[in-house]
Amino acid sequence: MQRAFPTNTSRTSGTASVSRSWSNVNNPSSPVDSAKTSAEEEALRWLIDLDDLNEVERAQFQTWLDARPENRRAFTKAERDWRRLDVVQQLASGEPDPKIIDKWLRRRRIKRRYLPLAAAAGIAALAAALSLPPSPAFEASYRTAVGEHRKILLPDESVLTLNTDSEASVVYTDEYRRVQLHRGEAHFVIEPARERPFRVEAGTGAVEVVGTAFNVLVKGDLVEVTVTEGVVEVLPHAGNAHADNADGLGSAAATAATDAPPLAQTLTRGERIRYRDGIESRSTLDPGEISRKLAWQDGMLDFQGDSLASVIEEAGRYTSIRMTIEDPEIANLSVTGYLKAGDVETLLALIESNELVAVNRITPDLVHITARRD
Repeated sequence: MQRAFPTNTSRTSGTASVSRSWSNVNNPSSPVDSAKTSAEEEALRWLIDLDDLNEVERAQFQTWLDARPENRRAFTKAERDWRRLDVVQQLASGEPDPKIIDKWLRRRRIKRRYLPLAAAAGIAALAAALSLPPSPAFEASYRTAVGEHRKILLPDESVLTLNTDSEASVVYTDEYRRVQLHRGEAHFVIEPARERPFRVEAGTGAVEVVGTAFNVLVKGDLVEVTVTEGVVEVLPHAGNAHADNADGLGSAAATAATDAPPLAQTLTRGERIRYRDGIESRSTLDPGEISRKLAWQDGMLDFQGDSLASVIEEAGRYTSIRMTIEDPEIANLSVTGYLKAGDVETLLALIESNELVAVNRITPDLVHITARRD
């Protein structure tokens, strides 16, 4: 079967030596011989030794995980099934099997010191250990460079697409699916799972869904959420509901405001909301406008009568070249065009086609846009 570390590899930890002898290890993306193995069997064997992998083996495990969609599905299922082992029944038997309990603790990342504790103090002590929250079944961070966009398939087959210069972290457990968008922009297509709601935290608030599609843009401390399919709930204050009172006075009014539950806003397809400390605006977009705003997923920018100022701001996200408007009177000039994101020369030619505007290349990395004087 496929295995991510070499046949008969011996690894030593202290005085203990661990040998592994799985076949077909050198090409994790090659077809699997269905007569000998399966994605489910591979996933289970990876799972058993996951705690003991070194850095090289972890990289090889990740390669195997990404090689085929069925690998990721099989591993997610194996972890879920493993976590559902009937450890409580083992404890209730009065004679729990130490091997089963020990393996369960390893998968939960609970230290083995609880086993002798349980032997000495009884089932109640181990039950307390089992009540500790499980570690994430899946945890990862993703980022994109300026001008890059990236599509990521998550373990439940939800799709996260990151726009230029963006960063997000993902945590999945048996109870929830959570993404924190640290900066930039992301579009989400969420697989339904009522028992595990999907939550995106951005700025001071959060978006909660069961299964739908939506876009989140973080611009400084302003967050913009646009629903492209289904229904979402936006909680504008979810991220700072327990923040300390900034002035340190601890007034009753400030305490009441902090302790108040966030007021959820329900959005349906085509609706957009912007929030900062509270709701800034709420509006409805037509399908054409939504399509233009999501053109970045195809590597394009689509402007239809947008102001010059907004075009420069949006296009500037995809390049390291700095473009500034030097004369405020031209900031509201209308711009219409469809161009590749990051194509600065085409953008400047489009802008300069307006007889009221001049483009001045100060340095290779700095452009001043001014009113034409002649």
